[in-house]
Amino acid sequence: MKTTRTLTTVAFIALSAMAFTGCAAAAPAEQSGSSEHDTGAHRGQGFPRTIEIPAGRGGDAHSLTIEAQPKAIAALDYESAEVLAELGLADNVVLIPEAVLNPALGGHTEELANVPATFPVAMNLDTETVIAAAPDLVVMSPRHGAESSIGAVLAEAGLPTLQLPDPWTSPSILAKNVSLIGQATGTEAHADALVAAIDDGLTESAAKVAGAKASDAPRVLVLTNQAGRPFATGGDAFPLHLLDLAGAVSVSDELGMETTGPISAEQIVEANPDGIVLIDMNGTGDRMYAELLANPAVATVPAAADDMLMRVTGREVQALGLDSTVGGLKSLTDWVATLG
Repeated sequence: MKTTRTLTTVAFIALSAMAFTGCAAAAPAEQSGSSEHDTGAHRGQGFPRTIEIPAGRGGDAHSLTIEAQPKAIAALDYESAEVLAELGLADNVVLIPEAVLNPALGGHTEELANVPATFPVAMNLDTETVIAAAPDLVVMSPRHGAESSIGAVLAEAGLPTLQLPDPWTSPSILAKNVSLIGQATGTEAHADALVAAIDDGLTESAAKVAGAKASDAPRVLVLTNQAGRPFATGGDAFPLHLLDLAGAVSVSDELGMETTGPISAEQIVEANPDGIVLIDMNGTGDRMYAELLANPAVATVPAAADDMLMRVTGREVQALGLDSTVGGLKSLTDWVATLG
């Protein structure tokens, strides 16, 4: 069954389209200096500029003043690094998570290969690493508690920090975050074009299943290997929003999983999904899933058969993939259609 997290497909497409097309409509308004989606930057008026950051998981609503167009940018999460590269700013990036250089995740590995500093895991990042990179702008999203442990220290150190209001969990949040990064870096037009392109692609693919009844939707288990072992994707995760748009239902809701976390063979048997998606977040393919799928109990579940598995890379179904998620949704939609 779907929880309140899951919108009907038609309603979700409408919400996503409003978020994205609101950004896209802003492009012509740059000449007049205003836009419906404008969250506070003086669009098209150069620097210094003040951006209004809305409230979210990253903290209360606040403003950020940037004195000059950033030339040295530290990206403390995967998605922000990818957005900066997509906006043509790879040469200005001075610090990124090293996993972005893995082609299973990053779509700009060549452009970011010369970034002078990387760090291995976001939750282990310390302020000294950031300060040593000498950025004139830090971009980060609320994840692993870094927004409170690191964000405040960076602000006290005088480093302009764009604390995005929410983690990258849905297409509408992706649109908002990309817009804010565009404003902070003076690349509003490019940012608007990016979110419009993603919206067009997602909406076109999702429209094919917009009339499907929720009661007829295939039930799918989404697994990820991002933690070095199989985890079930749950809660408000980006791949599950794509799954909704593809016309399927996540069984993690039925299992009561409010967040992404470990899953047992017994839970898979209990859920008995119609299909299983395997997300490769690190380039290891099926290796981390092999033991779980070979479990005798799991082997009795029809969805564990090789022809019922859907294999995707992280960049195809995670927000960090940006426009790669358009192709990912199309592939997911075609696969879900075979489960009916």
